[in-house]
Amino acid sequence: MIESTGRAAPLKITLVDDSDLATAGLKALLEPFATRVVMVEHREAIARPDALDVVLYEPLGLCGTAESLLRDLQRHSQAQTAVYSWAEASQLPLPTARPYLSKNDTASRLVVDLEDLVAGRLVTETIDQDLHELEEASADAVDEARALPEAALKVLTARECDIVALIVAGMSNREIGDELSLSINSVKTYIRTAYRKMGVQRRTQAMLWALEHGLGDRPEALVG
Repeated sequence: MIESTGRAAPLKITLVDDSDLATAGLKALLEPFATRVVMVEHREAIARPDALDVVLYEPLGLCGTAESLLRDLQRHSQAQTAVYSWAEASQLPLPTARPYLSKNDTASRLVVDLEDLVAGRLVTETIDQDLHELEEASADAVDEARALPEAALKVLTARECDIVALIVAGMSNREIGDELSLSINSVKTYIRTAYRKMGVQRRTQAMLWALEHGLGDRPEALVG
């Protein structure tokens, strides 16, 4: 029988977490949904990493052994990796904060999220917004000592100045994200906010504004 996910077999997941209680609790939580999701022990996960669909992990307080296990599973399997934590997304280290599933979710909600994660449908707009705010605060704290044009900083934050300067340099949104270690959704959010503050709607208008406010060098396309 084909399940609602379109799969003939249940998802296979494992959890990397220093808490035995968390592992036992997740296994018990998922037992009523055994036709859709199956919890795999670490020994089986290591023996058959290619059979895994999802690797969940708690990023806070992992011991060295657990971190090594997580790295091995990520290296040798094609499974999706996602945070599974009591902590809010904004309280997690930025590189590990997404995809994110909450231990506060009900079993049915978790099963749906796992299915959506594997199918590429997991919605993370709220998480991205939380992380956007955290990234902004972090960037501002780091950039306090870095020289940026005063005229631009009267309108934009330090992170928005960085992004607008990279727009002037001709980078795409994806390239900007790679350069600044931001998700594409965060880059788009920064750009929308910056455009609103600058009173512009198009990339060329943003480039002209940036040049007038000391951000970047004039590209050849705008010379003359």
